[in-house]
Amino acid sequence: MITDWAEIGRQIGSIREDGEAGGDDYATAAFETILGDEWITATVEYSISMKRGQEVAMNCLRLLRSEKAVLYAYQIYKSSTGERASQAVWFIKQMANPISISWIEEFLNDPNVIEWGLGVLDKLLWGEEMPYDEKAKSLLDLAVTNSNGILQEHVNFIKEYIAERDNSSFGREHSN
Repeated sequence: MITDWAEIGRQIGSIREDGEAGGDDYATAAFETILGDEWITATVEYSISMKRGQEVAMNCLRLLRSEKAVLYAYQIYKSSTGERASQAVWFIKQMANPISISWIEEFLNDPNVIEWGLGVLDKLLWGEEMPYDEKAKSLLDLAVTNSNGILQEHVNFIKEYIAERDNSSFGREHSN
């Protein structure tokens, strides 16, 4: 397959009259353009299918950091129930894309996906894609409340990890 990079650059907006821009976001947009929406949605569907090979399919989308894939998985969650909705949120967790921050509260209020919802929050905090601020703390509290304490141990682990990380960062910054 030969790629017309100039055309792709124009399509994704990296080539303009005043020059050219680059970076990972443009690379993601280029790959999404080359692969196409049909490939992305079919790969999301395969990823949540629990069929053999679903892990490699999901990892390809994660490597791309595909926002389109995460948005499609959210559409699946919104239009589905039971295991399919749960698998869609699992996928969103695996992708750990910051676009999902605004959905965490919704996930934590849904008994069907509350554990995966906490997983989304955990993964975003772990990867520092989301700040550990008052909103994050209130979402952790919501997870404990809505799970009737069942998720308390997981929430404690998250808080301990963040405290250790923050203390380590503080020590490194002030030891120089």
